[in-house]
Amino acid sequence: MNLPTYFDYASTTPVRSEVLNKMLPYFSTVYGNAGSNLHHFGWLAQEAIDLSRNQMADYFNVKPSAIIYTSGATESNNLAIKGYLKGKSKGHLITSIIEHKAILEIFIQLEKEGYSVTYLIPNEVGQITKDALLNAIQTDTLLVSLMMVNNEIGTISDYVGFKEICDSHSICFHSDVTQAIGKIKLDVNNLPHLMSFSGHKIYAPKGIGGLIINSNCTISPLFDGGGQERGIRSGTLPVPLIVGLGYAFTFIPEILSFDETLRNFNRKIKDILLSNFNNHILINSNSPHNISTLLSISIYGVHWEDLFNSLTAIAVSNGSACNVKSTNPSHVLTALGHKRDLALSTLRISLSYMTTENEIDFLIHYLKEKLSKLLV
Repeated sequence: MNLPTYFDYASTTPVRSEVLNKMLPYFSTVYGNAGSNLHHFGWLAQEAIDLSRNQMADYFNVKPSAIIYTSGATESNNLAIKGYLKGKSKGHLITSIIEHKAILEIFIQLEKEGYSVTYLIPNEVGQITKDALLNAIQTDTLLVSLMMVNNEIGTISDYVGFKEICDSHSICFHSDVTQAIGKIKLDVNNLPHLMSFSGHKIYAPKGIGGLIINSNCTISPLFDGGGQERGIRSGTLPVPLIVGLGYAFTFIPEILSFDETLRNFNRKIKDILLSNFNNHILINSNSPHNISTLLSISIYGVHWEDLFNSLTAIAVSNGSACNVKSTNPSHVLTALGHKRDLALSTLRISLSYMTTENEIDFLIHYLKEKLSKLLV
């Protein structure tokens, strides 16, 4: 077993070998610009993009034209929310206090620009309820943005119920689905109107993602250029990255087939740690509706720096990868009522279809050894 051992797949995944091999020709031999539509090299590039778009459309059960390529979920979130609001009168918006920073920072800026925003508060297991959404709607509510799966504690939202509420009030419903793809089987007949995602969470390369426009929620471009992507997102398309993204989607059924195995791994880690350190362990991933790949555990009685400095043989995080350079506690965990020290002393363990039972056994043994020393 190679050390350190990786348990941070919620932060990023490796590019799958088959995906990488599919991409390689488009860096060097099939190198045309898809915008060059008068010769063979451009045609090959466009054919590759069309195939990728169709592969993704099949997964989401949408028309290929519904897919807009972006650099990743952060750009997609900005394009979805700001692009939908562009040109509209300022009104009321709804999100939650446990969204990814790539959503929260958008709404903070929109408040400065004159929009009113309601930030929904989760229940005790970290879920936003339909009642909370319904009670927050106002006569001038323009848009709701609620993530499908929380990136820190792994709770699955009732996105179907949220969409029903938004449909009944003629409100556009956006969701960041980055942590849901490849983790849960989507109800493709009841998807949000707008969906943002990144490729690097599903064994595709970094720097590529998409926005799915699954409705009549019209999106205006945020910047001007050559008119690519139906004029919604201009810029020369990165053909190799797009090829890799589309091909990665074809492996999602296989990845989902590991769900029960990963759920058993998750349960094994949790049960053994609780049996050994019951008075020092708090399970944050405690909803009955949680993805199998993520386990968040807060540890009482140990300083977070001592904790992470001792765990040199494993790669884990204490929350979102976007917060790693900050010593501020996770906003998700503080929303659940955690004090600063407890929120910082949190391990986010995230698994993959690539995770082996030997790795799980090593992780458990290693954590038992280190925690026994830290909690004396």
